[in-house]
Amino acid sequence: MSTLLDILRIFAATAVLLGHTNFHWFFGGSEIGPKNGQDYVIIFFVLSGFVIAWSIDKKKKLTFSQYTFDRLTRLWSVALPALVIGIAFDLWGKSLNPETYQQIFASSYLETKVIISSLFLHECWFFSVRPGSNGPFWSLSYEFLYYMIFGSIMLLPTMKRKLTGGLLWILVAGPKILLLFPCWLIGCLAYYGCKSFRINFFLATLLVLLTGYFLITTMTDRWLHWSPWGYEGLGNPPLFYSAKYWDDYTIAGAVALFLFSMNYWFSLEKNSNGLLTRMIRKWANCSFSLYAIHFPIMAFIGALWASGSLIQLGYLTGIMVVLGICLLFAIVFELPLRKYRSMLIRIFPILKYKCGIRS
Repeated sequence: MSTLLDILRIFAATAVLLGHTNFHWFFGGSEIGPKNGQDYVIIFFVLSGFVIAWSIDKKKKLTFSQYTFDRLTRLWSVALPALVIGIAFDLWGKSLNPETYQQIFASSYLETKVIISSLFLHECWFFSVRPGSNGPFWSLSYEFLYYMIFGSIMLLPTMKRKLTGGLLWILVAGPKILLLFPCWLIGCLAYYGCKSFRINFFLATLLVLLTGYFLITTMTDRWLHWSPWGYEGLGNPPLFYSAKYWDDYTIAGAVALFLFSMNYWFSLEKNSNGLLTRMIRKWANCSFSLYAIHFPIMAFIGALWASGSLIQLGYLTGIMVVLGICLLFAIVFELPLRKYRSMLIRIFPILKYKCGIRS
């Protein structure tokens, strides 16, 4: 099952990147990418819920402290450098060609926006803070708060603490983020369904065909013909990215049912370690970096192109440059996560001796 999840992560991250190549400031724009990128973020939510439920269930002695440390270091190892480097690219690119950043960058209260975003509170309640040009950063606030709500309920030791912790994080999140929580939770349900039930070949095939047909036809149509104007309030207050929640529930439900049915062929217990599987895993392990940093890099390269500094590059070579920089970013910040965790514990030994945290 992990290989299937990795393939879907790569697909979703790549689709989000290609969707953003449609902007006119990126080598004049193109029609290659999908018109609707949010569907692929919803896929990430389902996959995230599935993986977190699997991780908690597999680690029988996992504590809430260890879980929080693991989740925060996983997010911060990519998010913090993405914020700093992204803002640096924005300021540099804006100095080269301000027109590129007219609609995607607001310099007011920039330091405050970065601080709030680094704490993953930038989408709480009815706020929607964009750190520089990095619009895709919105989903990290949702992810973090889903982690904390679910982790509190699953891992805190007593019912009183579970309820107190869960309600506290629910209050921090606010209604806008909670509107898309079912998309994340249905990923958890898909995991528990895969663990508890093994459907027969006929039913698995039928469900794969039905959900696969629905997802392919729906998302192909949206890849080619879609407009955010068809969803009232999408991207605007008060709901911003949560405005089309009923539609997102449909996509999330189909993805979760697809994962459940694919369990017949890709079971949780089945482990594969072939060359192709290892390559897929390596690329999937870079998908968070690709998602978190690609937009500021694209905007910067677009500014270079518009200023006449990159006239020798074209649309496809521009995409390859973005992918190359994202891969380098992942090699430096995402892939060495275990080393960074060990380093933190050595610098702050209290994490180990008082909190019982291991790297």
